[in-house]
Amino acid sequence: MQKDPLRRRLLEQRAALAQEDRRAAEKAIADALSAKAVTQGWSRIAVFLPWRGEPDLMSMWKAWHARGMQLALPVVIRRDAPLIMQLWQPGASMVRDVMGLQVPDGTQILDCDTWLVPCVGIDRIGGRLGAGAGLYDRTIAATPTPWPRLVGICFDHALHDEVFSEPHDLRLDACVTESGWRDFKNR
Repeated sequence: MQKDPLRRRLLEQRAALAQEDRRAAEKAIADALSAKAVTQGWSRIAVFLPWRGEPDLMSMWKAWHARGMQLALPVVIRRDAPLIMQLWQPGASMVRDVMGLQVPDGTQILDCDTWLVPCVGIDRIGGRLGAGAGLYDRTIAATPTPWPRLVGICFDHALHDEVFSEPHDLRLDACVTESGWRDFKNR
């Protein structure tokens, strides 16, 4: 399967979501994530700020921070280097990384137990289709085991029955959409 046409189609579908449907989906995603965060005891979590129509979960990040959970944002230090997960709190001073994304204006790296990974698509075995730069794939490949829990975040339309992932692609432990939590048996 060709990934670029699939990526374009899924991004177009994500952009076409009606605001009311998007808000309802984001609330359902947040509810499912919060339930798992509590039952699984997450404490140090890599999160993301929405980019190109990804789910906006900022209200949940704020609530988690208020409850004492430590949060980190992925930072691109070089296009060909692994991401670093930098300690972050809502309302903190921000700067732009080399990709032009908002990142914390600091240097403290956080070793996270859980990574919430934005996805353009997810196949039936937990293969992740990202934006195409390979940043998360490169990062997990450079991360010593045991790896953090890898949870993909996307909307229902991005779940794909056909396997599009390749052996080198990042495999998720689970994913969350507006329909709820789904586990994959990858590790």
